[in-house]
Amino acid sequence: MQIARGHKEQQAEDLKEEVRRGLMAAADIFNKFKDEKGGFQESLINDVRGILGLYEATHLRVHEEGILDEALVFTTTHLESVVEHLEYPLAEQVTHSLKQPVRKGLNRLEARLFISIYQHEAPHDKALLKLAKLDFNLVQSLH
Repeated sequence: MQIARGHKEQQAEDLKEEVRRGLMAAADIFNKFKDEKGGFQESLINDVRGILGLYEATHLRVHEEGILDEALVFTTTHLESVVEHLEYPLAEQVTHSLKQPVRKGLNRLEARLFISIYQHEAPHDKALLKLAKLDFNLVQSLH
């Protein structure tokens, strides 16, 4: 019984270490956005949608992911500085994300907001938009 318990504890520790390594490897993906000085590339500033995507990704971080903490500061600073110069619908999306990242919202409410923003974007897929609206309305009618 003692041997089985010790084996299970070792398996649990091994699994924890494997998860830690996997998370650290995933965080290393963000290093490609850094320059040779260790800061985030200034070229990112021109890509507001890219910065917004990185900002949203930083909210998936776990404890001790320094690069994602740095990315959060970088993206928040830059999004706050450009939001008043953006046009609708991107300005609306950035403003909402700064108040409440998508991950921290209720999925259905976030979907509804995104549908209303997406329909105003110039290049959008009309069939996808219609399907999203139908899906939202169907689920809403069930509740």
